[in-house]
This record gives sequence, C-alpha cells and structure tokens, in this order.
Amino acid sequence: MGALRRAARAASSLLLARAEFAAVELTQTGVEALHWLLWALGATALLVLTLLVGTATIVLLLWDRLGPLSLVLLTLVYAIVTGLLFFRLHRALQARRPLLAQTLAELSKDRAALFDHDADAESEPKR
Repeated sequence: MGALRRAARAASSLLLARAEFAAVELTQTGVEALHWLLWALGATALLVLTLLVGTATIVLLLWDRLGPLSLVLLTLVYAIVTGLLFFRLHRALQARRPLLAQTLAELSKDRAALFDHDADAESEPKR
C-alpha cells in the first residue's frame, strides 16, 4: 500500500511540474505575441504614411506624362506586392510550430519512460 501511495504521489508531482511548465510556456508565448504585435502596429503605421507620401510624389511627377494611368500603375504594383506578402504570411503560418510543443515533447518523454520501462520489465524472461 505504501508503494502505491508513493507512486501516486510521484505521478501527481510529475503532472504538476508539467502543468507549471505549460503555464510558463503559455505566459512567454503571450508576452512574445504582444511584443511582436506592438512592433508590427508601429511599423505598419509608418509604412502607410511612407506609401501615401511616396505615392503622392510619384503621381505628381508622372501626371504630366501619364495622367490617371500613373494611379492605375501604382495600384497594380501595390496589389501585386500585397498578394505576395499574403502568400508569404500564409506559408509562414502553415510552417509554425504548434502551441506547447516543448511541453508535449516532455510529456511524450515521460510517457515513454514510464510505460516503456514497464514493457521492458514484462518482456524479460523469468528465470
């Protein structure tokens, strides 16, 4: 009875340690996501301003030669670049690692250590 109680206590301690590890990993992921979101928002705001000023400059320079065609050409260029960026974003999202990957890997190692050890003990021939 004492061995069973010690095994249950060890298993619960192991699960608690893994749950704490998962909580830390989730907290780090949230902080990183907020960090990247704030940087992306700042960069996007500045990019929009840059594109507005750059577009206005190009249109003013080309208006005498091309007229409204300069706006059409710039719109096509922006549409193509936007499509390429969305394609790249989609590929990056498809290739990202799953959430809690480290925790799941550690749990798999724990399961293998616990159950493979029992399987090895059972497969040994009795003398």
